Amino acid sequence: MPTLAKAQLIEPESAWAAPSEKMYQELCRDRPLILIALGFYAKRDLPSPEEDSEGVPTTDEERELLPIAGALTAAAVESTVMPTAVLVATLLKVSKKPSLFFTRELPAPVEWAIAGDYQRSEEPLGTHWRDVWGDQVARFPGEVEKPTEENIAKAARAAIANIQESRKPGRAPNGASRILADRLGEIFRGSGQPIRRSNEPVMRDGEAVYIEGGGPFYHFLDLVLKPLQRYLDEQGLPPVTVATIVRLVTDDFPPAR
Repeated sequence: MPTLAKAQLIEPESAWAAPSEKMYQELCRDRPLILIALGFYAKRDLPSPEEDSEGVPTTDEERELLPIAGALTAAAVESTVMPTAVLVATLLKVSKKPSLFFTRELPAPVEWAIAGDYQRSEEPLGTHWRDVWGDQVARFPGEVEKPTEENIAKAARAAIANIQESRKPGRAPNGASRILADRLGEIFRGSGQPIRRSNEPVMRDGEAVYIEGGGPFYHFLDLVLKPLQRYLDEQGLPPVTVATIVRLVTDDFPPAR
């Protein structure tokens, strides 16, 4: 008879607050190139800023960057080890008793699973991930709002549903890449640009051969994945690859030359 997984409800501190904010700040430093790749300035008839712009992001720029930061941190969490059964069991307890969240003792993977699916209202999932982490990641007073028990319970249920939906029989899970494919693919599609697999020619031993790569979506991924890749390298965790993410996004479409 299978043993039911037990919830893990205590961890001394929120380990993901600092890494998530660091990745967001790194995205901010590259925001001109990232937002140009998304057509942000062109759609608003705004001049493109300098590539090394160090100014504070505008509210609209921040609104574009926050879901990207959320996707990167969710993928980083997925790259760490916490058995899926334990994660689901813990989220189930929180969904039934959301007051557990406010002890601030939940394990980091549980907190980020909630943050990744947290909504104040009808905005994109994870936009207000800072609400989950609280004032420890706020840069100025009033930037975050205290989560409600109702929204925490709803986010926990949504996280469970996403985990269960992503499980595929007979196929080893690729959690971090799957998260990045789903979320970054949706963000890029929102720019109105198509996502296609493509092959580009390179010379090897005097002959032209085709390798996968090139195109707007590949360029966007190269830009936004840098903070995550740096974090994974620092933690000795396996990297994610652009090619894998693109293949997951375009699962049903053959590469185009």
